[in-house]
Amino acid sequence: MTDQPDGPRLNVRGLARQQIIIEAATGLFLERGFDAVSLDEILRATGGSKTNIYKQFGGKEGLFSEIVRRLAADFLSPLVALDLGQVSRQTGLAILGRTLMRQLMQPRHIAFQRMVLAVSDKFPDLMAEWYRVGPQRSQSVIAAFLGDGPNAAQLAVFFHDMIVTDPVNHALMGAAPDWPEIETRIDAAAALLAQAQA
Repeated sequence: MTDQPDGPRLNVRGLARQQIIIEAATGLFLERGFDAVSLDEILRATGGSKTNIYKQFGGKEGLFSEIVRRLAADFLSPLVALDLGQVSRQTGLAILGRTLMRQLMQPRHIAFQRMVLAVSDKFPDLMAEWYRVGPQRSQSVIAAFLGDGPNAAQLAVFFHDMIVTDPVNHALMGAAPDWPEIETRIDAAAALLAQAQA
């Protein structure tokens, strides 16, 4: 992927214009995917010129990369913002699990994941970045809650995968979320990990 260039700093108007471009391109990419959207279509929706997009993002690939980074961070922001205080390990894991799954099962997130997976063979560096700011970031939040134990990181990955993999895979195939089943899965995984760390 093309990295966003280190161009001149944008003024308030330039930042507003950049945000308009990002929002319009996000909608188009989520709806139709990277390959089916051209810069001309984005510019028809936003105005402006290709020169500005190349200057700010390095082109279509750089714009897409910026959108992937922003969306991944946005989806996880409620998880990152949680303050679990002095709750028990099992309760905290259940809260983390429910917060994470509410974000991941949103139709917008499922569209985002489809969009990213569709270009995985074309942009392996972007996939690595998505994994770092997406799944790996959520796993690190769970690991931080579990504490400094020797197995915290590994247990966080187990918990994440136990609650995420099947529901998200089914959603990617078009199935509606089965929230009672998702919550049962979260509670069982939280109880299992709490016992493992007892």
